[in-house]
Amino acid sequence: MRSTTRRLRSTVILLTSFLGLLALPTPVSSAAEKSLFFEETASAFWEVPYECADGSTVQATLLVASTRDFTSPETEDADPTVRVQFQAVCPDDTSFSWISIAPATITSTSNLKSVTATGSGIARDNLDQLHEVTFDVTWTAVGPLVKTVNGPGSTRKQREATATGQVTFDGEVLVDGPADHSTRPEPFIRVDIER
Repeated sequence: MRSTTRRLRSTVILLTSFLGLLALPTPVSSAAEKSLFFEETASAFWEVPYECADGSTVQATLLVASTRDFTSPETEDADPTVRVQFQAVCPDDTSFSWISIAPATITSTSNLKSVTATGSGIARDNLDQLHEVTFDVTWTAVGPLVKTVNGPGSTRKQREATATGQVTFDGEVLVDGPADHSTRPEPFIRVDIER
């Protein structure tokens, strides 16, 4: 009888220990701890002459900004996009603006030395009309690589750049040449990394 009681007690102890192990939190794998989120952006502004309804001409602003993002161990974005945005404000305070966030082919080199973005998409203007937009822009680094620590696990690497390219709107060429906006930030290439 004592032997049966000891066996039963031993079985209960083993079973309790086993169930206790199952309740322990699963350790996080080192691969998950090391995964990083990358967001690469290249941005540039152009000045574009725009004729207002009253016949006057103003300098509109055109922005082209590419975005690739992925989480390591991946190294490519499955759906990279380019934002193309236009705004003109006329002397009578009326405006014309549109935006397109279009799928793109984006290629970039290591250390943020260059980025090329090509593609086309549909833009919606502030009058709710749709337009076709195409773009082919290249950014080339001209400045040193600057690294900034934004906080624990968050860093930014950035280079000043030049940008040149062609953007069309409903088949008409808006820009064809270097980014030239005098009051907007200079073109840049950067990557933000979050742990």
